[in-house]
Amino acid sequence: MDIPSKTLKRASIALLVALLMTTAGCSSFAGGDAGDTTAANETAETTEMTDSDVEGTANDTASSDDATAAETTAADATNESSDSDSESDTDHDSHSHDSAANTSDESSVDAAYAGQMAVVVAGERVSLTEDLDEDAPVHMSDVDSWHTNESTTLAAALDAADVDATESTLSYDGETFEESTNGTKLIYRVDSHEVDPEEYTLESDDKVWVLVVTDDSNVTTPGEYIPPEQLHVHGTIDFTVDGERLDFSRDKYQQAGHNDHFHFEGGHANPWHAHSAHVTLAYGMSTLDGINMTDEGVTYNGTTYAYDGDGDNATANVTVNGESVDPTDYYLKNGDSVSIEIASSD
Repeated sequence: MDIPSKTLKRASIALLVALLMTTAGCSSFAGGDAGDTTAANETAETTEMTDSDVEGTANDTASSDDATAAETTAADATNESSDSDSESDTDHDSHSHDSAANTSDESSVDAAYAGQMAVVVAGERVSLTEDLDEDAPVHMSDVDSWHTNESTTLAAALDAADVDATESTLSYDGETFEESTNGTKLIYRVDSHEVDPEEYTLESDDKVWVLVVTDDSNVTTPGEYIPPEQLHVHGTIDFTVDGERLDFSRDKYQQAGHNDHFHFEGGHANPWHAHSAHVTLAYGMSTLDGINMTDEGVTYNGTTYAYDGDGDNATANVTVNGESVDPTDYYLKNGDSVSIEIASSD
């Protein structure tokens, strides 16, 4: 059967249109898939970028935190270092201050000659620090420490303090004391030696005592207390009973604080210490356990030994520097060597 050409032409056109539509539809699907895939890929990439960015941001944040922590640690370290340095500086300054203070306290006066001196006239301590003027041959750095760059006699040093001293006389504050006067005693002693003030030239480390003792000085034993940091009196003692020497290093004689004016210390039997210029030998010995001394004799462990040998017990012999003394009116002086010897009659 013959198909009209016109109908065939229409059918061909319809088929062509259908093919075109089918092709366009596939392209559209493919494009849609590709678009979706692209979008998905872009989304994935975006997601990956976002994760990367988040991770990067986290890393950056962590790095930033680490950096901040590092900076904080560094700052803390700096602060600690600063505090440590500050504390170190404070300690250093403190130690330096202490060291400087100690150095200042311990340093001696820069002088050719230096020593100590005490002048006591009729019970009164002469204030050398107040009486010496700028032109004096000696100067005082404290109550009893003297120093000088000149070679000077003891008399010249005393004269600068308005004390006119000779071997047999001493004048002070308008009054003159003479050795020849009954009951008056002048003592010029350097360490343990008696000296003539007009002839003796002061030397370094000299410990000088100038004493005027009178019967009418009205000084009550043991006299005015001298603190341990100031120049006070030291000497030795030998106390024997029937040839056996008493050991004054024993605890019974070393009892702390038993007497401020007279004592032994540091576990030593010698020297004894007298913290006044008016401690008599009798007063000093009577402060010790088991010993008493009067103008008649020495009592030891309950037995009294007379000086003159009268009675049932033998004599007690008391000397200072080899000379017999009355212990009740003899004032202990620096450098004195005391000997008390008791011999029983048995």
